[in-house]
Amino acid sequence: MRATDIDQAPQWVQDAVFYQIFPERFANGDHSIDPEGVVAWDSEPTATNFFGGDFSGIRAHLDHIVRLGANAIYLTPVFAAQTNHRYDSIDYQQIDPLLGGLPAFR
Repeated sequence: MRATDIDQAPQWVQDAVFYQIFPERFANGDHSIDPEGVVAWDSEPTATNFFGGDFSGIRAHLDHIVRLGANAIYLTPVFAAQTNHRYDSIDYQQIDPLLGGLPAFR
């Protein structure tokens, strides 16, 4: 293997402290885009229920993440999908509207 074939992590990653977020379960910041049948925030989570977490909810809590010492965020999948975890994305070109879509993602 040639040295040029080995990926090199960018310099900023060397000092990054990541905070992983499952957007659907992090915080509900925009109730106007809640999916039909959204459950109460204190309900027991299952593989099939939705709590309405979205990008607005994440943005509203960035200060908390910074206070924890994180300086980078790793999001679980954010593409349109049938499930709350979105690992079954149906369109890798469309940010899920239930999370706020592309405008909220930017």
